[in-house]
This record gives sequence, C-alpha cells and structure tokens, in this order.
Amino acid sequence: MTLKKIWRWIKVVYFLVFIFSIVALVAFLGILMFGALTDKTILVNTATINAITLIMGLVSLPGILVQLVSLLEINNKKTFTLEKKCPNCKQLIELKLTED
Repeated sequence: MTLKKIWRWIKVVYFLVFIFSIVALVAFLGILMFGALTDKTILVNTATINAITLIMGLVSLPGILVQLVSLLEINNKKTFTLEKKCPNCKQLIELKLTED
C-alpha cells in the first residue's frame, strides 16, 4: 500500500471514530437525562442534576471558544478586485473595492 492510501484510511477511520464518539456522547447524555427526569428520587437529588448540567456545560465549551475567536476578526474589511476591458478604448481597467 502506498502512503497516500494509508493516509486516506487514517482519515476515514479518524472520521468514523469522531462521528461515533459524538453519537455516543449524545446518546449517553440523552439516556442520563431521561433517567433523571423519569425517576422521582434522582430528580430530588441535586448532585445528579448538577452533574448533568456540568457535563453539558463542558460539551458546549468548544462552541463558545469558536464564537469568541470569531469575534476577534470582526474588523477585517474585504477587498474585491475586478478587471474589465473598457468598451471604447479596449484598455484593461482594474477596479478595487473595499468594504466599509
């Protein structure tokens, strides 16, 4: 097998493991919440509900980090360039537009 095929299989296996772990985490949290909400004794116990809340908070941290990093790049202005031939003199005209 060539290095290219090995690298492709590594990416495929990594993708499948990643997807499986996300599905397993969501299923685990769903079963945990369903069990906590249906059982009256667990619902009274605040330690279980606090643990579920902390797990869900930890799962949401990467999304919060992405949002904060995207806020840092809010002032970047986009520049657009257009090249067109003048219909009268056939000279190439270059237009540069900057976003305000």
